[in-house]
Amino acid sequence: MKHLTLDDVIHITGQFGRSQKIYYFGISLLQFFIAPHMLLNVFTGLEPTFHCSPKDVIPKHGATLNRSDSLLNECIDNDVQKCRIIYTSQYKSFASEWNLICSEKYKVALVQSVWMFGVMTGALVLGGLADIIGRLRTLMLALLGTIAFEGFSAFAPTYTVMVVFRFLGGVCCSLIIVASFVLSQELVGMEWRSFCGMLLSMFFALGIAVFSALSAIVSDWRTLTLICSVMGIAFLVFPCYIPESPRWLASQGRNDEAKAVLEGMAMKNMTLDKLPKQWNLPSVVSNLSKKAKGICLLFSHSYVALITLILIFSWFVNSATYYGLTMAASDLGGNVYVSTALNGLVEIPSGLVAMFMIDRLGRRITLCGFMLFGGVACLCIQLLPASLVTLTTLFALLGKLSISSSFAAIYIFSGEIFPTMIRNSGMGIMSVAARIGGMLAPFILMLGDVAPNLQFTALGLLTFSSGLLNLKLPETLGQPMPETIADILAFRKASKTVHHGKYNKLETEDVEADKDTLSRSPSPRRTTEEPAAADDLAPLIVENTESRWS
Repeated sequence: MKHLTLDDVIHITGQFGRSQKIYYFGISLLQFFIAPHMLLNVFTGLEPTFHCSPKDVIPKHGATLNRSDSLLNECIDNDVQKCRIIYTSQYKSFASEWNLICSEKYKVALVQSVWMFGVMTGALVLGGLADIIGRLRTLMLALLGTIAFEGFSAFAPTYTVMVVFRFLGGVCCSLIIVASFVLSQELVGMEWRSFCGMLLSMFFALGIAVFSALSAIVSDWRTLTLICSVMGIAFLVFPCYIPESPRWLASQGRNDEAKAVLEGMAMKNMTLDKLPKQWNLPSVVSNLSKKAKGICLLFSHSYVALITLILIFSWFVNSATYYGLTMAASDLGGNVYVSTALNGLVEIPSGLVAMFMIDRLGRRITLCGFMLFGGVACLCIQLLPASLVTLTTLFALLGKLSISSSFAAIYIFSGEIFPTMIRNSGMGIMSVAARIGGMLAPFILMLGDVAPNLQFTALGLLTFSSGLLNLKLPETLGQPMPETIADILAFRKASKTVHHGKYNKLETEDVEADKDTLSRSPSPRRTTEEPAAADDLAPLIVENTESRWS
């Protein structure tokens, strides 16, 4: 009976074969469902054009209002209650349906904030659900919830009912975002993780553009909301052709099920004959069920806690800067539909650049480089005179391109740092940090009222400082995905070796002197400087030790 690690099996049978391409294509299409819900408020709450006349002035039939008896897109004393409103917009948004203009305008923005709060709540409260019941099952439950709650909001009789349903939709959508990304990363080999992660972000960008085009031809917010919701029904067939993550199954001690999934993938890849006739997966967490698990493990060691806190800050900054720059450039195309589409499409070239760099320079350098460059671009805006509008726009666009690239990179980086046992929980915490950043972005933009372009200075300082802190993170390029907390601790002693311009698998600096011992033991050697990990945090069994020393 030959013992093979999960990474060994995927390497033998195909890291991105026919089966993984089918799975990944389905998960990528899911981005066309996620993107509309994240930006739904942009169009369903579209600000209408209107005339306001005093309530005691009633124009005769067929008469035209003039400046003496009406205001255009303004209310008397900014109070909609004092106005007789005549809407001139062809598109019917919930803002025009419930008169959310002038003094009531804040309620439109509140819908988006509540939805983002729902996403944050879902990540915080239910972020670990996929670590308990599985990635695929969580994804299916979240899809059903999003379809139902967002769909119900299309029939909401009042503003309050709509807000409640959108909050619940946000809770479910957060689980889709995290579970789908984690599942896509755990089904492919290490050499394809960055490619798949980057391509996923580009599908999301395309989803924004497609949603903008759809919104331009739909004239009613209820119809648009319903269409965006029922689109999700097509993805309920996922369990028919996408399996549960074999990494999650193995982390739960369900090795026979993980082996069946891997053999099914090998069969579709037509590489089943490359596997030994008799093989099994080692139990890397055999006694894990007897121990407590949870996100508290991310703070169980000072080094792990440091990595976690840096990532939390980095996610917060990425989200605040991303949404801040997106909202600051909302009039890029002079038309809300064109503007939103361009803001999505501009992320495609940034994703291609990041995809090219992340497997050559490494995750850490790519993330730090983009954040430092984006921070400098935002800081330069403060130094420009107000008359140089084109140059200011150019630097803002460079900042947006940089932060889009770093956002894509940090998804991959985080997924490779967190161990399988709490990967979904860890990504959930990062999602919470990102939502807080997104919720605070509008308030950061208000700094522009204090001093011209001060908001860009604040975003630039945040981004630049986060880029520097990210230099403390370990490099994960070429590393197998960690299975336990102890595998993260092994990153501390790792040193980079370069071969033909790419990183090899990271190895400990003192491992050469003890490779004979290591080849006989399933656990990496512990040094006197590094305390022994608890039994339930046993490191990933060393894979194919013979090939490591060849």
